[in-house]
Amino acid sequence: MAGKISSLLRPNLGFVLVALGAGVGAAALFFTPFGPSHAAPGAAGEAFRVAVVSQDAGVTPPARPLDKDAATKRVQRCYAKLGYYKGPIDGKANKATRTAHGRFKDEHGLKAYEDFLSEPVQRKLAVLCKEELKQVAALKEPDAAVPVPAPASEPDRDEIRETVVAGLDAAKDAPATEAAPAPESVPESAPLGTPSTEPAPAAQSDAAPQTASLEIDCLPEDLRALLQKAHGTGVTARTCRPGCLPAPDGLSQKQLDDLYGRYGVVWCRSCVQIDGHLSLKDVRRIEQAGTLDLCSTPPRQMPRPGSANGNVVKSFSRIRELYRAAPTVPEDENAIAVIVGNSAYDKLPPARTARNDAGAMYFFLTESLGLRQDQVIDLRNATRADLERVFGPVPGSDGELKRLVQARPKAKVIVYYSGHGATNAEQNETYLVPVDAEPYREERGGYPLSTLYANLASLKAEQVLVLLESSFGRDHGAYILPPNIPETTLSALPPQPQAPLTVLVSADRGQRALMDPGYDVGLFTRYLIEGLAGRADLAPVGNGDGRIDSAELYAYVAAMVRLAARKTFGLLQNPAYSSAGAAILKAPGDAEDGAKQG
Repeated sequence: MAGKISSLLRPNLGFVLVALGAGVGAAALFFTPFGPSHAAPGAAGEAFRVAVVSQDAGVTPPARPLDKDAATKRVQRCYAKLGYYKGPIDGKANKATRTAHGRFKDEHGLKAYEDFLSEPVQRKLAVLCKEELKQVAALKEPDAAVPVPAPASEPDRDEIRETVVAGLDAAKDAPATEAAPAPESVPESAPLGTPSTEPAPAAQSDAAPQTASLEIDCLPEDLRALLQKAHGTGVTARTCRPGCLPAPDGLSQKQLDDLYGRYGVVWCRSCVQIDGHLSLKDVRRIEQAGTLDLCSTPPRQMPRPGSANGNVVKSFSRIRELYRAAPTVPEDENAIAVIVGNSAYDKLPPARTARNDAGAMYFFLTESLGLRQDQVIDLRNATRADLERVFGPVPGSDGELKRLVQARPKAKVIVYYSGHGATNAEQNETYLVPVDAEPYREERGGYPLSTLYANLASLKAEQVLVLLESSFGRDHGAYILPPNIPETTLSALPPQPQAPLTVLVSADRGQRALMDPGYDVGLFTRYLIEGLAGRADLAPVGNGDGRIDSAELYAYVAAMVRLAARKTFGLLQNPAYSSAGAAILKAPGDAEDGAKQG
């Protein structure tokens, strides 16, 4: 295996450098030897591990000359699309254009750049408004393939290190455009100690391609089957090969084989290993540019990544990028939401992303999805008394939410929770954990999910969407045991689908929910917002009809969370879903009306 990694890495080194310069930003690589992989017991020789470290130096490549009037018009169109500019598209750097640029640069960390045609500003706009700026020569996306000369001789380790540093210095500030990633098929992956059994990719569909699509080009078999059940045989997405995980440090071959046998975990046989956590976008850009497979190898006991609650303003600014360009849904007098963000616990560790999660969801619902602020019950650091007041203290009881719904016969309800969850010792009940709860005393201090589901089902609302960004395990400690196998047997979902409930859970049966390093929110929350903003309707998940139903939303969120957890952290995270039918969550008429009003 070591020989395979070395031979894979060296011919494609130039690709890795170009991709890192364009996508990772302030990052550099160095290579250090590590011992034989678990995937190939007894393999001789050394392989290389890629470590990510900070790199501040860089050279900006020269841009080709621009027609300033035409470029200014395209910038005006982009600012208008993003909601910053409301003036004429005339190609003049007027006051309205400068005001729009001032707001834009302040929200996107570009305060030092007064000129909206400067290269850093243009690179950011290229990502947010590709259609408006695609003709700007300086923003031309890199060619799909860059010829790399074959090395005359096998370089030694020092030569590789020197080449990496020199390449990053030259390429760091290349335009950052989102490259289409390689297919989600995983070469040479199999349970350790067993022959490779990966299925061949499904045949490509003959249907006409859609004009827009996601950065994934296939779906796991279970998600494809879910969409076929909801939409019929018209689903044409091909089936992905099973994704593999890097073997955690310190696990024996016997332990790896046991995890494969009990949970079906497929271990990577060869990949370029990364020390550190790159975002999914950066990982996929490097993989496509270098025609290689990256993996982040976790330690035997892994600290929970990140601590998001100190970056609230930055997180909200970034999150808005996910939905700013989406058509705004008009205010809906029948839409009601409850948002709970429990971050600061009295006797438990903090829930790392809860404050950012709840704030991001609040702004998304009120700014993009048509909810009025006076119809959102916003609870931060809720006690058990708060939860009982809103949802009712026992099954069949009334709360503040029910009284709101009774005044609206066609009510559509969204309940979002981010914070700790728990499962009791007998594993017969799951709970939302209020901030005044005591450790391992769920029966006394927790709010039972069975009560929540019973009272939501009795609301007589037209639709109830429940979104739970939580881990429902027995422990709330600061460490994760890779590969993040479920720790309990009881699901946090309702025992049976209950109309009109649709429930999505970030991680089921005690599995730990992970954080998105680029947005400082939970992975689940990031992809929920992105999916509801419109990406869940794109191929291969959606059918492009302008509607987003619960099956499409779950398939998108689950596919992206699984992929991001595996590629960024080398871990598992599997969202869960329950619905009595594929409820329509966003319809084309609403989006069109909202666009007219905006």
